[in-house]
Amino acid sequence: MNFDSTLTDIAKSIAGYLHDETSPHRSLAIDLCSRGFQVWQQYVDAVEMLRALFTLATTTKKEAIATQNVGAQARTAVLQIAASNTPLFMTTLAIDILHPRSVAHRKAVMQLVIFLVRKKPLVLYANLPRLVEAIVKSLDPNASATRDAVLDSATEILSHVVQTFPTVDFHMGSQRLAVGTSEGAVVMYDLKTATRLYVLEGHKRRTTACSFSPDGRRLVTVSLEESTVLVWKVGSSFTSFFLPGAPPRQGHSGSEPFKTLNFNIGEAGAWFAWL
Repeated sequence: MNFDSTLTDIAKSIAGYLHDETSPHRSLAIDLCSRGFQVWQQYVDAVEMLRALFTLATTTKKEAIATQNVGAQARTAVLQIAASNTPLFMTTLAIDILHPRSVAHRKAVMQLVIFLVRKKPLVLYANLPRLVEAIVKSLDPNASATRDAVLDSATEILSHVVQTFPTVDFHMGSQRLAVGTSEGAVVMYDLKTATRLYVLEGHKRRTTACSFSPDGRRLVTVSLEESTVLVWKVGSSFTSFFLPGAPPRQGHSGSEPFKTLNFNIGEAGAWFAWL
């Protein structure tokens, strides 16, 4: 028998067992997904295989678990796949949040995101801006029924994200969310309207952290790679009113940061060399 044909049959069997609640091989299929997903994904619909694991990882029905706790096992498999095939994993997450098969499916995926933030936040780190944008868009007030259904899950995710990642901050009073990116830009969202307001482009290297002032009128951003602190005006202004999508005028410098502060973190090992 052809080797590829054999792998195709095995991959299809694994995918089938994932959907079969009565199969005694379901636990084995989950384990094989965890250990060899990069192999099986070449022979079946990898996204559908991931979605099956998402469902198993978030199930709360004891009758669906049978004799094995496949929920816990599926969550372990999800963590393994998230670490080994992050691009496909994050793409599937974002799609299922933005375009779910059902509201229940979207809520299940959001619960999975909370699990990931708690257990393996570094898997999400590189794709955090994309993930946050999907969460924000799920809160679109124009789709009130959907928003109401996912509000608690989305709010919990954003709370965990803000607490876990220094590149994300939220100001309660203004309902603004700031997200730093690996390119240095900082994206500002309005959670009341679930829209992207504008992008602050000051850093040329990765944003390490950002933080709102208590009154929400300033945002401080830091890039350790640049050894630079930037202070931005982010309160309401005539500029943002007449030019939607444009950041508030920062002062005489226009769109440049309101203030720029440089610092020196020194060279690695310089202190010990001096000693």
